[in-house]
Amino acid sequence: MNKGIIYVIAILLLGLSTKSQLFSQTKKGPLTFDDIRQWRTHKVSLSDNGQWYTILYNLNDKPEGKKDTIAEQKAAKFFDKNNKTDVLYINSANSGIKYQIPKASKPIFSSSSDWIAYQIKPEIDGKKKDKKETEKTIIELKHLKSGFTVSYESKASFQFWEDKDYFITSDENTLLVYDLVNRREHYIGNIGEYVLDKNSEYIAYTIAAEDKRGNGIYLYHPEQMTTRAIETSNNLYSNLSWNHNNSKLAVYKYQLLEKEVDVKTMQILVFNDVDSKSSKVDNYSVKDIKGMPKLMRPAIKSGNYPNSIIWSKDNDRLFLKLKKCAPKEEKKDIQKKNNEESSTVQIWHWKDKKLLSERIMEYENKKNEVFDAILLRNSNSIIQLTGEEIQKIVRSEGTDHWAIGIDNRKYISDWDVERKDLYSINLKTGEKKLILKNHSGSRFSPNFEISPDGEKLVFWDEQHYWYYSFKNASKQNVSKDLDVSFANKEYDKFGYKPDYGFVGWVKNKNAIIVNHRLDLWQLSLDTPARSRSFTSRVTSKDSIRFRMSNYSFLNATEIKDRYIDLSSPTILYVYNTQNKYTGYYKLQNEKLTELIYKPAVFSSTRRRNELIISKNSSTIIYKEGNYQDYPEAYLSDLDFSSPKKITNTNPQQQQFKWGKRILIDYTNDEGVPLQGILSIPDGFMKKQKLPMIVYSYEKHSYALYRYASPYLSGTSIPEMLYVSNNYLFLQPDIHFNVGTPHSDMHECIDAAIEKVIELGYVDKQRIGYQGYSFGGHTGMYVSTQDNKFAAIAAGGGVSNLVQGFNLDIVWDGSNEQDYYMTGQGRLGTDPTSDTDMYISESPVFNASTMNTPLLLFHGTDDKVVQWEHSFGFYSILRYLKKPVVFLSYRGESHGLRSKESTRLDIQRRLKEFFDHYLKGVEAKPWMIEELPYEPEKELKEKDKNKRTLPKWK
Repeated sequence: MNKGIIYVIAILLLGLSTKSQLFSQTKKGPLTFDDIRQWRTHKVSLSDNGQWYTILYNLNDKPEGKKDTIAEQKAAKFFDKNNKTDVLYINSANSGIKYQIPKASKPIFSSSSDWIAYQIKPEIDGKKKDKKETEKTIIELKHLKSGFTVSYESKASFQFWEDKDYFITSDENTLLVYDLVNRREHYIGNIGEYVLDKNSEYIAYTIAAEDKRGNGIYLYHPEQMTTRAIETSNNLYSNLSWNHNNSKLAVYKYQLLEKEVDVKTMQILVFNDVDSKSSKVDNYSVKDIKGMPKLMRPAIKSGNYPNSIIWSKDNDRLFLKLKKCAPKEEKKDIQKKNNEESSTVQIWHWKDKKLLSERIMEYENKKNEVFDAILLRNSNSIIQLTGEEIQKIVRSEGTDHWAIGIDNRKYISDWDVERKDLYSINLKTGEKKLILKNHSGSRFSPNFEISPDGEKLVFWDEQHYWYYSFKNASKQNVSKDLDVSFANKEYDKFGYKPDYGFVGWVKNKNAIIVNHRLDLWQLSLDTPARSRSFTSRVTSKDSIRFRMSNYSFLNATEIKDRYIDLSSPTILYVYNTQNKYTGYYKLQNEKLTELIYKPAVFSSTRRRNELIISKNSSTIIYKEGNYQDYPEAYLSDLDFSSPKKITNTNPQQQQFKWGKRILIDYTNDEGVPLQGILSIPDGFMKKQKLPMIVYSYEKHSYALYRYASPYLSGTSIPEMLYVSNNYLFLQPDIHFNVGTPHSDMHECIDAAIEKVIELGYVDKQRIGYQGYSFGGHTGMYVSTQDNKFAAIAAGGGVSNLVQGFNLDIVWDGSNEQDYYMTGQGRLGTDPTSDTDMYISESPVFNASTMNTPLLLFHGTDDKVVQWEHSFGFYSILRYLKKPVVFLSYRGESHGLRSKESTRLDIQRRLKEFFDHYLKGVEAKPWMIEELPYEPEKELKEKDKNKRTLPKWK
C-alpha cells in the first residue's frame, strides 16, 4: 500500500479516535440518585497457597424486596462476563477465571487449597405476595482442579476442619462430615454439639434426641469411618472440651427440671485416655464439690454463649463458668410477691451508684451473666474468681498460671473515665495481690497487656510504660529514662492521657513494640536503655507515620505464634501526615525497605489498609485507589513487584463527571496549623465562583486520596452527587480546646472557608453546611452565630447541653454525663460549675440570633442522641418564627440506616434544600408551606407490637 495513503488513513483514524474521546467526554453527565445506586463494592479472598482467589461484586444500595433495579440494569452494559454483580468468581492465580457461581457468597478455602465452599442464597421475589423463596438455599463444595461439586440444600453453617481433609456442615440438629480425599460423607442426626481440634483424629459429639434414646457422648474417627460411644444414658450432655493433648475429654451431664438444669443431679465428667476402649471416668457431682457458691451451678452452653470448659496444661484444673440459679420455692415466692404488688413505682435515689435505668438494663442482660471459677480436680473443690469483689479477669488465652483481676467498685461514675484496681491472680491457688490502684483507661482500651505466655504484664500510667513480673511481683518503669514521651499529644479530650498504642510482644526477646507519634519503638524490659526506634531514620527526614499492617498474630492459635518475629518480613503501613501519601514498607532484621509509596489509598473502607497475605506463600492481595479511582484489588508478591489488577468494580463511572481534590492549609485564631480537603468539579475554570457544601466532624484531611464512593447514607450527603453537579465540597480539620467544642468547630470551619475564598474558588454568598451527630450539634450552633452560610442542614444533633447532661439516657440505660465531660463533648465540667459555658455552647439558648435557613432531621427511635434535641430546637425556633423545617423519621435510630427508602428520602430532601438556597432552584412545597396531614398506612402487626419507648419510661 502507498505510504501516503497509509499516512492519510492514520490521520483519519487518529481524528476519529480523538473525536470519539471528545464526544465521550462531552457526553459525561452529572450523577443522579438513580446513578448512585449503580455503585458497587467488591470482596476478595485468597487461598493459603496463594494459587486461588475469589471476587464478589455487590451493590452498595439495594432497595428492599426487589430482585433487579433500574439502576443495576443501566449499569449492566458496562459489565462483562468477568465482573457481573452478585456472581462469585473463583480464579486461578495463573490462568484467570475458572468458575462463575451466580448468587453465591461466603467463600472459604480448605487449608490444603484444593477445595472451596460457599453458600448460594436466592433472592426473595418482592413481587410475590407470600414473599417465599422460589429456590432453596444451597451449600456447595467444589474441588478446584477438577470442578467436581457436591451440593446440599441447607442453611447450615459450614467449615473446613483445620489442617484436615474434611468438610463439616452443621445446624441445630444435624452434623455432616465430608471426606475430601475419598469423597464420601457421614451423617449424624440428633446432634447436640460437637468439637473439632486439628491435633485430634476424632470428632467428639453428643446426641440429644427428643425422646432421649441414644443420648450420650460419641467419638467419630472419619478416616476409619468408625463411631464409638464413650457413654450413653437418658441424660443431657453439653460443653464438650478436649485437653491440650487431646487425651482427655470433659463434659457436663444433667437433667432438666421444668426447663431448668437440675443441680442436684448435675455432674462434671472427665474421660481419661479416650483412645482406650475402656477409658477411666472421673465423676464430679456438682452438689458435692467443696466451695461451690450457694445458688450457683456450672453454666451450660446456651445459644451464642459457649460457656466453655477450659483445661489447664497440667490437667489438674478446669476453668469453668458459673451461673446463678434460684431454687424452685424461691421462684414461687417471687412470683407470688409480684402478683400481690400492683404498684408501678420506681425509686431513684441520689445515693444510687448507678442510675436505676442502667440497672434495669443490666438486669435484663444479667439473665445470661456468668462468673469465672476453677475446679481443682485433685481436691474436688472450686474457687470462684469473679463476683462482687473481682468483676472481671483477663488472661492470655491458652495460659493458666496468672490472670489480672479487675475491681472498679470504688470508681463507678456517671462521668469519669474508666478507673479500676488491678490484681494479680494465681490461677493455681486463687490468691490475689494488688498491683495498681486507680488505674485509668478508656472503654475501648484496658491500658494493660499480658504477654502471650502469661508470665508478664505491661501497663500505661498516662505518662510511662511499666513492666510487671507476675513471678517476682515486681514493677519497673521502662520508659522514664528515654528522651521521648509516649503520651499522645494529639488527644484533646478531658480527664485522660492515652499512649499512641501498644502493638505486641517480640519473639525471643524480653521486649515489646509500641507506637509513637510517627515511629515504631522496641522497648526493652530487661535493659530499658537499649530501647530504640526502628523507623526514625525515615521519620527524622519526613513526616511519615509507621504502623503495623497485620495484627493477625494476636489471635494465633499457638502461643508461640502470638509474638512479633522481627527476623521474618513484617509489612508496615505508612502515612505521610503532611502530604497524605500512603504505602507499605518491609521491616526485616530491623532493616526498613520501601515497597510502595504514592498519592493513593490502599483500602476501599475506612480501615487503614486491606492487605491479604496468603498463609503458605509470598502471594498477597492489596487494594489501591485514589479520589478518582475505586480501590481495585491487585495480586502480587510480598515485594509488591509486577502487580496484576484483578478487579474492575465500577466501570460505569466513565459516563459521569467527577472531580479532583486539593489539600488546603490554614490556621485557627490561636495560630494552630490545620489542613482540609477541597473537592473541585471536573471542568472548573479559573475565576469561576461555585456554590460549596461544608461537611465537618473532627478531622478529614487524612482522607485526601480516599475514593468518594457514591452511596445513600442516612447521615452524610453523597459527596460526589454534589461535586458532579458543580458544587465545591470542603472537609476541614478541627482543633479542639476543652470547654468550647462548638465554637472551636465554628472558628476552624470559618478559617477554612476564608482560605477557599482567598483561593478564588467559591461564591461566598452560596455556602451551605451539613453535619450529623457531633457535626449536627455544630450545625445547630453555627446557625445561631454570625456565620458564612446561606443554608444549614443538621441531623441527630444535641441542641441543649444542660438537658443533655441532665436528662439524656441512652440505649444501655446510662446517662450521657461522661460524653459531655470526658468524652467527645470535651466540656470538662458540669453545668453547675460553669453555667455560662454550657449556655453559650448550646444552640437553644442562642436561638434568638438564628437567622440561617435550617433543616433538622432526626429518628424517633434514636437511643444515642435523643429525638427531643431536634424537636426542642425546632420548637423554640418556631416560637421565634425562625426559618426552620424539621424532618422526623418514625422508628429510625441513630444514623437513619434501617431502610433504603428512608435514606433515599432524606438525601432527596437535602439535595432539594441546598439546590434551592445555593443554586436558586425553585423551592419544593415541603420547604415553604404547610402540607395537609396524611395519616400513615396501617402498620404491620410486628410494628404495632414493637416497643418504641425504653423500659424505664
